[in-house]
Amino acid sequence: MKCLMKAWSEAEPLLYGWLIKQTNNQHEAEDIMQEVFLKAMSNSQRFCTLDDGKAWLFTMTKNHFIDKLRQKLHATDINDLSASDSVAPVMTQLQQCLAKVLPKLSDSERDIIEQCDLNGLTQLEYAEQQQLSLSATKARLRRARMQLEKVLTTECKVKRDEAGVCCFKSLAEK
Repeated sequence: MKCLMKAWSEAEPLLYGWLIKQTNNQHEAEDIMQEVFLKAMSNSQRFCTLDDGKAWLFTMTKNHFIDKLRQKLHATDINDLSASDSVAPVMTQLQQCLAKVLPKLSDSERDIIEQCDLNGLTQLEYAEQQQLSLSATKARLRRARMQLEKVLTTECKVKRDEAGVCCFKSLAEK
């Protein structure tokens, strides 16, 4: 028990300060501190056998904090979330737009995009199926994707940012 109390007295101010920074909530930080201390107390027999009790307290505090975060994330009830009935989800709208613009590509462009991107055929499988080299298949797929991007940009007003597609004009807005 002496080992635990010594390590706790050394670590407590640092742990508390770290928790305040992480939670921005004094009560939550105090709750976590109390729960970690109780857990340490329940393991007090083994505590003195640890090489670095202070490190164990830091690890336990961090793990307990992460567990609390996970509980908060999972606490949102799915029934509390609602979707608008009037507007289809963005991906559904984008899929409708994709179906509209695919026929505007050449037959070879449409085929490689449908096979590799939509139907899950690997580039190697496509190359073998079409009797092409792998590098030719990759180049053909890249060109087809670039053409598809151009058509999506003009037909559906798709815009891109660093992360990918950011917005587009849905079919309902046309």
